[in-house]
Amino acid sequence: MEMHLENSFIGSRFGQIAWVVPDIQSAEKFFREVIGVQEFVKMENLRADQLEGMAYGKPGNFVFHLYMTYSGGSLLELIQPVSGQSIFQDYLDKHPQGGVQHIAFMVPETELRQCVSGLTDKGYSSILSLTLPVAKVSFFDTTKEIGVFTEIIGVTEAGVEFVERLKTKAA
Repeated sequence: MEMHLENSFIGSRFGQIAWVVPDIQSAEKFFREVIGVQEFVKMENLRADQLEGMAYGKPGNFVFHLYMTYSGGSLLELIQPVSGQSIFQDYLDKHPQGGVQHIAFMVPETELRQCVSGLTDKGYSSILSLTLPVAKVSFFDTTKEIGVFTEIIGVTEAGVEFVERLKTKAA
């Protein structure tokens, strides 16, 4: 996966659209059977406290399922909150049927801090962060401006390989 810093920020590096859903298996079935998306990689019962999770400035205490696939040049992500309070559960509380909750821009992990600072300097604070084996991520509340949250994904070396595997499966 080639990633270039083509400008001083992240605008040209759109990478993902994510749905938060009440029933991840049902949503996955819809994407496979109706839309024709290939197989999802399934990560279940991810625990924020095991992923250096922070939510609203405090250590995260929530569990969620995460399914990912690749389609048309972008990652598609499904998230189902399982327990605890998070931006995912907050979204379902307001939208019980689920829906598009965030979009994401992908940058090399080495640029994550710079991109997070760029958003913080513009008045947006990180409301949720996690460290996954494939990426370090930070979420910002941009719902007033664009109707969804914005995530910055700092892709690790393992993450580049992970995305390449997803691309191969989708081909």
